[in-house]
Amino acid sequence: MPTWFADCLAHYGELKRYLQRRLRNAEDAADLTQASFERVFVHAQAGPGQGSVVHNPRALLFGVARNLCVDMARRRAVEDEALRRLGAAPAEPAPSAEHESICRQAVTRLLDRLARMPHRRRDAFVLVRVLGCTHAEAAARLGSSVAAVEKNVVRAALDLRDLAGLQPGSDVAPARTLPSAPVTAECAA
Repeated sequence: MPTWFADCLAHYGELKRYLQRRLRNAEDAADLTQASFERVFVHAQAGPGQGSVVHNPRALLFGVARNLCVDMARRRAVEDEALRRLGAAPAEPAPSAEHESICRQAVTRLLDRLARMPHRRRDAFVLVRVLGCTHAEAAARLGSSVAAVEKNVVRAALDLRDLAGLQPGSDVAPARTLPSAPVTAECAA
């Protein structure tokens, strides 16, 4: 193995940091760092007389890495375009375990608070705010007046306003059913 390849190994950390800054992804940077060294090593194994004379090994290494970055960007653009044409969007990254835990806790707090509400208030709130029924539809289902449904929805919203982590109008799907909830079908289409 030529001595210039040993000189390349001294730039491993520098190359990896460069690729991490450029790609903003540590895993891709590690992959491209390895691929860069692989290509430079193949060039080193070519032997004398086959173009293996290298005057600046660092420049060769970084040039290979830059070209691999361009290749990766082109490949991803082609993949994204193919997915777009097929009508499939690229997969979103999965939520972290911490995010899932926070959401589960928020849903549990919401369900516990709803379970402690008077059943007419809870039922009116679920029909209007969760299932998307109009006040008139909710009143017909509950056998009460529109004014009573409106008041129950407002009171329920006031009861829930201090729950941390829930934004007004957010779509939170209950993980379990509420006790004695007479609602069985959705109002919204």
